[in-house]
Amino acid sequence: PPISSGTATVEWMPPLTTTDGATLTNLAGYRIYYGTDVTRLVQRIDVNNPGVATYVIEGLAPATYYFAVTAVNAHGAESARSNAGRKEIS
Repeated sequence: PPISSGTATVEWMPPLTTTDGATLTNLAGYRIYYGTDVTRLVQRIDVNNPGVATYVIEGLAPATYYFAVTAVNAHGAESARSNAGRKEIS
């Protein structure tokens, strides 16, 4: 079986405003969605720290992975997903 030892660093720019242009004051964290099919990012990591803008995902088996990030506010409302990034793990 493939060895699951690959890593991917996901980085993003924290949002400053809400979708209606208001200053964002209640950012609670982020969700990272990822998987090997860009149309089905079924794995999720919750980052419950709004001050973090980088996350290292470890233990990835060899494949091409896609990653997208959302912002989550204190009420649990989630933004639309970012454009997907891509990384080849070999």
